[in-house]
Amino acid sequence: MTGPSLHVCFVVTSDLTVGAFLKGYAHELRRQGHRLTIVCSPGGGTAGFEGLATILPLPMRREPSPLMDLVALVRMIRLFRKVRPDIVVYATPKASLLASIGAFLSGINTRVYELWGLRMETSVGFGRKVLRALERVTVALSSSVVPNSSSLASRASELGVLRGKSPVLLGEGSSHGVDVERFSRSAVRADVDTGTRQFLDRSSGFTIGFVGRLHPDKGVDVLIEAVRLCLASGDQVRALLVGGDEGARLPSLAELPVHTVGQVADPRPYLAEMDVIVLMTLREGFPNVILEAASMEVPAIVADSTGSIDSVVDGCTGYVVPTGDVQALAIAIRSLLVDPAKRSTMGHAGRERVEDQFSHHLVCKLHVDFYIEEWSRRTAAS
Repeated sequence: MTGPSLHVCFVVTSDLTVGAFLKGYAHELRRQGHRLTIVCSPGGGTAGFEGLATILPLPMRREPSPLMDLVALVRMIRLFRKVRPDIVVYATPKASLLASIGAFLSGINTRVYELWGLRMETSVGFGRKVLRALERVTVALSSSVVPNSSSLASRASELGVLRGKSPVLLGEGSSHGVDVERFSRSAVRADVDTGTRQFLDRSSGFTIGFVGRLHPDKGVDVLIEAVRLCLASGDQVRALLVGGDEGARLPSLAELPVHTVGQVADPRPYLAEMDVIVLMTLREGFPNVILEAASMEVPAIVADSTGSIDSVVDGCTGYVVPTGDVQALAIAIRSLLVDPAKRSTMGHAGRERVEDQFSHHLVCKLHVDFYIEEWSRRTAAS
């Protein structure tokens, strides 16, 4: 390390986000000789950060709760004034709003907003106006905004939330990249759960996968209808849906070879069973699960929605199809089903792309280097 040792504080709403997103940041900050404090709601997701970061629990509710949000904001301000970080970085909507206000009022001059998506994209009416106003507050109080995909940067500008700020896209995007050694066909991993193994053993066919929250925004209903269309055309297909139920409005699964797995700690055994992964989401920041699948040489079919469109090189690592288009999705599935050589070529191309552009070492270093450069620039100017 050539510069000063700095204290970085990373704030996210959920402890589960810490475990899934921040390990690479913690290792890179330690490698560069900096100190990390993580603020999040209490929970078990911070296990494994011993020696890497100081964890400070601060309860935050994901959904609006004016009284609890005010309490959390007061606690956030007290926390910042006590620990006095040099840099505050925040991501996820609620944490970003509270941390941007708290850091601004605490006089911390380097406040980085890691923009990982826009909830307002799929909201309507008064709720959309409220979310837009809150996003604009967060942006206005941030010294810099770092969207995790090119299309998200463009969409944020179109929706008027950037308030004249120029977003900073680092590398090719992604919030935290992929551990390419762990997400590899050759890596040691456990088997799928017993129920999934029984489903796979008693059925056969081209395996279409989904990994993520079973939420209305994720387009799982489009995937299921495409499965139905493929079956009606005589294609032998089946589907694995991996993820916790968050109110997705699914068509009837009766008579369909569709297996729902639920939330899993390790998606790799399930990715290894897939011939293709599908994400027909209405919005994303940058879907890291598509990169993880690519790292395991699984091609993807994704919607041309915000964030999602950045995750695939169309015709090279998979296909991009119009959002909500069941027929286009079925056609793309069929083209991979009948051409194993194409699947293999796309799988290899996806792996190479992840290794070259999205390894977690590269992505996290780009972000940490930016934090330090931003601190140096703002400190010199003050």
